[in-house]
Amino acid sequence: MNREPIEGTREEGVNWKRWAALVAALVLAIFIAQNSQKVRVDFLFTQTETPLVFALLIAGALGALIGWAGPRVRRRDRD
Repeated sequence: MNREPIEGTREEGVNWKRWAALVAALVLAIFIAQNSQKVRVDFLFTQTETPLVFALLIAGALGALIGWAGPRVRRRDRD
C-alpha cells in the first residue's frame, strides 16, 4: 500500500513553536487578569495613570512586534 502524503498536505510531529506561543499567550492573559489596579506610567516626556492591564497589553504587543520584526530585519540585512 502506497502511503505518500496527499499533495498540499504534510506530515509533521508536534508543532512546538505554536504550543509555546499558545502557552505564553495564556500565561500573559492570566497575568493581566490578576493585575487590574491603576498604575502611573512614565514614557519619555509624558506621564499618565492607566489600568495595569492596558500597560501590560501594550508591552506584550510591543514585545510581539519586536519578536516578529527582528528576524525579518536581520534576514534583509544579510541579503
